[in-house]
Amino acid sequence: MATATFIDEVTRHLKRALEERRSSYAEHGRSLEEIGPPEELARRMVGVVPEPSRWDDVLGPFYTTSKVAEILGGVSRQAIADRRERHTLLALKTSDGVLVYPTFQFDEHNEVLAGLPEVLQCFRGSAMDDWSLAGWLVSKFRTLDSRSPVDWLRLGRELEPVLRLARAAANRLSE
Repeated sequence: MATATFIDEVTRHLKRALEERRSSYAEHGRSLEEIGPPEELARRMVGVVPEPSRWDDVLGPFYTTSKVAEILGGVSRQAIADRRERHTLLALKTSDGVLVYPTFQFDEHNEVLAGLPEVLQCFRGSAMDDWSLAGWLVSKFRTLDSRSPVDWLRLGRELEPVLRLARAAANRLSE
C-alpha cells in the first residue's frame, strides 16, 4: 500500500473513532476539547506508533506493554510485570527505558508459544541480557535442523532439544 493511501486510510479510521468518542463525551455532557489542544492529542496519538529500530529485521516487530495486555486477554500491567519477573514472557528495554515485547514469542492465537516459558527460565539468573537472549532465540542451530528455537517451538516440535541448548548456553555464561 502506498504511503499516502496508508495515511489516508488511518486518517479515515481515526476520524470515525474520534467521532464516536466525541458522541460518548457529549452523552456525558462533556466536550472532547477537554482533553487538550488538537496538536497535543495528535502528538500523543503518533507517540504510540513504534519508531523503526535496527533490530526490526532480526528481532521485531515489537508489541508495547499495553498491546501485550490486550492480546493476553486484558490482563493488568502488574500481571505482565509478574510474568517478566518469573521469566515466562520476554521484554526488552530500549535505550530510552521503554519495554517492548518481540512478537515472535506469540503464536497465531496471541498466546505465548508453548514451551517458551520453560526455555526462558533456563536463563534465569544467568549473565545473558534480554537482548542477547532474544538474539539466541532467533538464531539457527544445526541440532534443531538448522532452525531457531522459536521456529522449532512454533512447529510444535519436542521441547527437550531446545531446553538442552538453553541449559548449555546458560551454563557457559555461568562459568
